[in-house]
Amino acid sequence: MLNSMDVLVLLFFTGLLLYGISRRWSIWRIGEPEDRSGNRAQRFALMFASVFGHDRLLEEGVPGLMHLFIFFGFLIPFTMVVFAQGFFFTLSPAAAGLISLILDLVGGLALIGIMIAVYRRYGLGLDRLDNRGSEDGVLLVWLAFIFLSGFMVEGFRLAVVNQGGAAFAPIGSAFAWVFSAFGTPFDAGAIRWFWRLHFYAVIALLGTLPFTKLLHLVTGTLNNYYRNLEPKGVLTALDIENAESFGVAHVHQFTWKQLMDSDACIRCGRCQDNCPAYLTEKPLSPKKLVQDIRSCLYDKAKTVKQLKEKGEDLTWGIPDDDKPLIGSYLTEDEIWSCTTCRACMEVCPMYVEQIDKVVDLRRNLVLMESSFPAEVQTVFKNMENNSNPWGIGWADRANWCKDLGVKTLAEDSDVEILLWVGCAGSFDDRYKKVATSFVKVLQRAGVKFGILGTEEKCCGDSARKLGNEYLFQMLAMENVEIMNGYGVKKIVVMCPHGYNTLKKDYQQFGGHYEVLHHAEYLHELVVSGRLALNRPLPFKATYHDSCYLGRYNEIYDQPRAVLGEIPGLQLVEMDRHHKRGFCCGAGGGRMWMEETLGQRINDVRVAQALEKEPQMAVTACPFCMVMFEDGLKTHGREEEVKVYDLIEMVEKALN
Repeated sequence: MLNSMDVLVLLFFTGLLLYGISRRWSIWRIGEPEDRSGNRAQRFALMFASVFGHDRLLEEGVPGLMHLFIFFGFLIPFTMVVFAQGFFFTLSPAAAGLISLILDLVGGLALIGIMIAVYRRYGLGLDRLDNRGSEDGVLLVWLAFIFLSGFMVEGFRLAVVNQGGAAFAPIGSAFAWVFSAFGTPFDAGAIRWFWRLHFYAVIALLGTLPFTKLLHLVTGTLNNYYRNLEPKGVLTALDIENAESFGVAHVHQFTWKQLMDSDACIRCGRCQDNCPAYLTEKPLSPKKLVQDIRSCLYDKAKTVKQLKEKGEDLTWGIPDDDKPLIGSYLTEDEIWSCTTCRACMEVCPMYVEQIDKVVDLRRNLVLMESSFPAEVQTVFKNMENNSNPWGIGWADRANWCKDLGVKTLAEDSDVEILLWVGCAGSFDDRYKKVATSFVKVLQRAGVKFGILGTEEKCCGDSARKLGNEYLFQMLAMENVEIMNGYGVKKIVVMCPHGYNTLKKDYQQFGGHYEVLHHAEYLHELVVSGRLALNRPLPFKATYHDSCYLGRYNEIYDQPRAVLGEIPGLQLVEMDRHHKRGFCCGAGGGRMWMEETLGQRINDVRVAQALEKEPQMAVTACPFCMVMFEDGLKTHGREEEVKVYDLIEMVEKALN
């Protein structure tokens, strides 16, 4: 039972815990408002699955189990002690023995977890792990003391007070054997004081939680609850007409949720281990970006709060601020290095949203500062003047199919599907061949389809990801108006970037359609029997997952299933595939930018493919096709390995 001193210690550290959390919350609230309150039932379900199920943590075996052991090794005994203190009844010997056994097992696993953590952090010295002073070491020692002191108390009890229950306490019995063999100076009274030391260590750890790395137990839980429930990759639409400023130039212009993200980050480095920019020696590390935002937040929070309380207008930042967010904490090279591949967000166990922050920073650079790479200016002008990044005259958009018997919706709008050709299929010489193949495949399957022809404009994906929200919205609204005018219901898109944009982003502007990528649609045609892939292709091929098809839309199985229907084709997987696939380097508008820092991302990805010695590299994205073909030329293997789109593979396999 707790005495008065115990209660005072408990109240003190409980107050410290509540003060620390409320202080953190007040700091996050200096950010802009954002509504994440809806769908409470779904949020609670997802939160419990993630926090207690360790869904993403367990995707990496050893570190996942390490965290699982420590987490439940602490949670289960703590819960049982609280339960025992709150309810006064006598347990049966069998129930007491079972509880004792559970406590011993989870405590033992927790010690194993701590040893793994020490080895990983200090033995292996992994690049992805960093140490913030001595904090990490102190916490590991503190946790180890809590578990060891708990076993020591149990061992003292068994050795000095009584031997009852030893069979249900294997680790405690081992300690008792040591104490019995070598003798112990403790009596029953001293053991109670040692138990209090163990108890105070636990309470102090919880009370100081808001001031240590263990804050992630709170922020991680909150971040899981407040995660974005919108479809993957959908960005907030700016109010172009009424907003005074666009994007983020100052830390308080992030939303409160984006600021809470920075405290939820536990610096585990999973994002960094999967970031193509970081792995090719670019300045960007997703982990560092989030932590640098956090540093700026805590440097500026007090000043921002005071100025807001005085009613100051902080639209243009803190007056006389000599350490701006971009320049002092973040560099423009970091911001422009991101390919928006989503690898960081897909592996983060805390559901930190890095890409939204990058795009918000780009929005400010583009729309407010006009500060962006020179080649991007050309792309923006091309989109504005000719509605495509290549800058080819808009009137030539349908020239690629003038001899194929393809009709536009203006000629016949009674179609099964609208074929969204996209800028690559309309203007890129290599991908025009893919578009031609797709027309032949659709005609072979008896699909009645049409195109928009010269009425189709760039979908705007690159403009939005590069931060030019104004240009994106202009293109999006024009496309939506045209398609709605024709009563379009179902669209098949040839580019994953256009697919993601039309399917998700266009809903913000009244564009509600059934949108399929050609990999999905080809799979439907094959499964339904409208296409029969009977011609053997006796080759060894590897398939590259487009980020916007895979991580953004979870389309992994359909293209592989189509390839699996081709007789004789041997499909080999690269080491990085599916969710862990490696970006080609073209996403986030990087398709149109020079890559001058570090290694070229596409060269690294092509090298990963060449390790499998394929004869063919298959993709389902025009950007990936360009990057793969360029990479093969760099490696001098363009004659040995050919790059094909999934569409071309299907056409080759048709009799």
